[in-house]
Amino acid sequence: MKNLLLAPFLILVFAFNAASQDVPSENRDFKQAFMAGSQGLVVKGTGAAPSDRPLSQAQKKMLALRAAKLVAIRELAEVIKGIPITGETHIKDMAVASDTFRTTVDGFVQGAQVIKETYDQMNEEAVVYVAMPMTGTNGVVGTLLLPAILNSPPAGSSYAPPVAAAAPTGQNNDGLILDVRDQPFKPALINRVLTKNGEVVYDPAKVAQNILVERGAAEYTNDVGKAKALLSERGASNPLVVKAGGVVKGTDAEVGPDDATAIFRSNQTANFLEGAKVVFVLK
Repeated sequence: MKNLLLAPFLILVFAFNAASQDVPSENRDFKQAFMAGSQGLVVKGTGAAPSDRPLSQAQKKMLALRAAKLVAIRELAEVIKGIPITGETHIKDMAVASDTFRTTVDGFVQGAQVIKETYDQMNEEAVVYVAMPMTGTNGVVGTLLLPAILNSPPAGSSYAPPVAAAAPTGQNNDGLILDVRDQPFKPALINRVLTKNGEVVYDPAKVAQNILVERGAAEYTNDVGKAKALLSERGASNPLVVKAGGVVKGTDAEVGPDDATAIFRSNQTANFLEGAKVVFVLK
């Protein structure tokens, strides 16, 4: 008899555990979403059917799910609009300045993927999770980076080393790792590398458009070893590792004169900057 009474209880426990494990984890942190291997942005919305008129159970469910999705999309839009483009300019700022860019952003957000939806018939409440990847042709970077570059003011003058600067030492570097773990650096659609004089060593605007759409202007991780593995997937076997000496406006890494020269000289041979073979290592 005890076993018969216990069986329904165990079924409920197992069902609850299975449902709990199936619930997506919210991620509204754009910095975490930029990191290699991240699932991107995941946002939850809740909603209920209107109570001002009689509705069938099927209608209540349909309207509650629709309301929850609208809330999730609205929340996702707020997160995306808070992503920095470069420096102190965020997506929401450019959307205000450019009608075309705002239309692109609004249409893009509406295409967010529903990854989980539930309806609690007892409470008559729905929960919907929507997700948006950061990279890939349908992700935040792949969709918004090119329009952001077109709407951004041009970067400063390009860096060129002094005539008397030392020639490369034959290391044949074919990628770049920027260690910014000691700096208040944040990932953005456009992260540049500058000298202390403001000259541009790496400008994403000069990367091939197809590369920008597919994987963005750079990748991000929290370990130099992981950065090397990421570049290895791009065909770079001997990246140059540079420790940033500072950060400009939060999103541009600053390097010293010797490092700027090393990057410039190495890139003349390997053209890794034009291929966006660049990884920022964050803390």
